[in-house]
This record gives sequence, structure tokens and C-alpha cells, in this order.
Amino acid sequence: MDFSYEYTKEQKRFREQVSGWFDANIPEDVNALLDSPDAETSFRDISLEFGCKGWLAPAEPAATGGVGLSPDQAVVIIEELNRRGLLWLIDGEAQELRSAISGWGHAGSCADLVRALAAGENSVWKHRISLSPQSGGDVALDPDSVGIIATPDADGYLLNGAGMYTGYESRPDILWTVGLVHPGTDSQSDSPEPVCLIVDAASDGITFPSTRKLAATAPTLVGFEDVWVLRSDALGPEGEGHRVLSTRVSLDPRADLPSWVESETEALIEYAKENGLGADPIRALVLVEAYIASRVSRLLRVSAALLEQTGSEAGTVASLASMYRRAAASELSDAAREVVGPTALLAPTDPRAADTGRFDRVSRRELGERDLGASGNPDREAIASALELEKQAD
Repeated sequence: MDFSYEYTKEQKRFREQVSGWFDANIPEDVNALLDSPDAETSFRDISLEFGCKGWLAPAEPAATGGVGLSPDQAVVIIEELNRRGLLWLIDGEAQELRSAISGWGHAGSCADLVRALAAGENSVWKHRISLSPQSGGDVALDPDSVGIIATPDADGYLLNGAGMYTGYESRPDILWTVGLVHPGTDSQSDSPEPVCLIVDAASDGITFPSTRKLAATAPTLVGFEDVWVLRSDALGPEGEGHRVLSTRVSLDPRADLPSWVESETEALIEYAKENGLGADPIRALVLVEAYIASRVSRLLRVSAALLEQTGSEAGTVASLASMYRRAAASELSDAAREVVGPTALLAPTDPRAADTGRFDRVSRRELGERDLGASGNPDREAIASALELEKQAD
């Protein structure tokens, strides 16, 4: 029985048009731009090009910055972006913020911001906090992971502290932030209330590190000292900030897209074949184990997506999928070094680097996405809670 999705003639024609535009306008190795001194300009130009065509929000109407494509056409855009390593343009921080604005509303004027994000005009860094999936699709916040205090001040908040942020650009226009509002003396609650804020990254009192990021996706520490933010720049009410920040972009369910771990695992296997590295039985076994890890990761992710539609054990499976994806990434990074050898560790700037430094980028990305410095492991804690392991330990 064949469960594969068959494209219509119209979709095939549209794919040829889209693919032709990509070939003519986008560099073949987009990932190589990540290590280029011109990366910031190049990615901003690509975002603006896509935004101008409405492809950052392909299925949405023109009023909100999209182009109103049908689902059959939108899935073509999604798959072509993923194939070329650019899916983060439509499911990354900027478009997650657009989804959050749509889902939670905004006390101030948000229509212009929604259109600007869809046009690729604003880059966004997102606050990285520890969230544990709960039953019923809810999430719980680890307050220790926030690092930023939001003190009410007239019609705004004063932000102080430091937090970890993720985003592809070297400097963002917007910091999508959660701050902890501590209860006043007349409050009945003893716990701080998280509030979600849209912060202008050019505000006085914000400091960025001067060092280069380990990888484009690696978290970066940003400091806040008496940074004033209007209350009208809050998304959602106090107490709901962590839920607002957990908003995800919903892609077309037919776009069964491989993650970067799966794509890079296949690239490693192909490189090994082309260079005769798979003939050695030890290397072959390492490649097989990396391949199996990537496929299990994919199966868990697909299972979590299917269960999410029913709500049955979705949180537990999603946590397991997230935890296993990190394990598969680590397996891939180790496999690249074992199979390719020392040249896998050379930077893209070194002419001796294997596959123009691809495997060095893989290793740096894997290191950058680890939960370093997080208090506990929210995925492991969520699974333990669902399986009632804590009760058994007692």
C-alpha cells in the first residue's frame, strides 16, 4: 500500500516556477553564508526578497502580508524552503512572533508590525526559557530559566537582568522577551507572574556580547539594565507570558519535512559513498547507527504531530521526540568526526575542510543547541511526570 502524497499537475508546474526562481536568485549553498562576513546582509536581503513575494506567509491574505496561495501551492513553498535550508524563514522567531500576535492579540497597534514581519523587514531574537509540557497541552515555566525581572513603572516596565536568546541574525531589531513581575504586598500570590514583551533591541540599557556565536542557532546572552518598555508592548496578560512565548507556527500537515539532523545525516552518508569511506566496516556501522537514530527521531516527531490532533499523550511524546532529536544530533556530530576524520573539524575558511566545512557547521550547531546551563531537563521531567516515576521513587 502506497501512502505517499501525489502532486497534481498544477502543483508540479508551480514547483517548477518556484524552483526556477530559487535557482536564479538564491545561492546554492545557503548554509555557507552562515560563516561569511556578509551573512547578515545576505540573510536580510533574502528575507526581504521572500517577503516582497509574500512567501513568508504564503497562505495568508495580502492584508496581513501574505500572498493568498492555496494549500496545495503553499506546501510547495514550504518544501522548497526546507530543501534549501531556509525553512527557518517561515517557522523561525519572526514568524512565531506573528503567530503569537494573531493568537493573543496586542494592546497597542500591531497591524503594522504583523505586515513588517511578513515582509521580512524585522529580525527577531526569542527569549530561551525552560518549559515543561503538561497534560492537556499546557506548559509549565521554570522561573529560574528566565533571568529577567520586570518591575511595574507607571505605564510600563523596567527590565533588569540577563537572558538567553536565539535568532539567526547577528543583531536583532526585536527582542521577544519574558520578564518576571514579582507580586506586590497586597497580592495573594507568592509566585512571580511572567509577562511577555516586545522589546526594541535598540533601547538604552541593552547589551549584546562582542564575541562571535558558536553557530547561527546558538543561544546568546543579552543583558538588561533599567530598560523601559511600555505596557502596550505586552502580548497577553501577566501570568501568561510563558504560554505566549511557546507559540509555534503551524505549517501545512502534508509538508512532512525532515529536520536538519535528518538532512545532514543523509548528506554525511552521501559524502561517505562518494569518497569511498563506507567500505570500512567500522565506519559503515557508525553510519548505520547515525541513520537509525535520525529515522527514530523522525518517527517520534511525526507521532507527536499526529497525537497533537487528538490530545492523547501528545505532550509526553513531544518531549520524548525533542530529547531523542538532541541525541540524534549528538550521534550525527560524533559520526562525522569518526567517518570523515580530522578534516571534519576544519572551519569552512580552511581549504582542506571536508565538504567546504559542512561537518564543522554540524558540530557547532549541535553544540549550540544543547541545553547548557538550563536548570534540569524539561523534557526528561515531563516524561517522568507522565509516567509517575516520582511517585514510584517515593
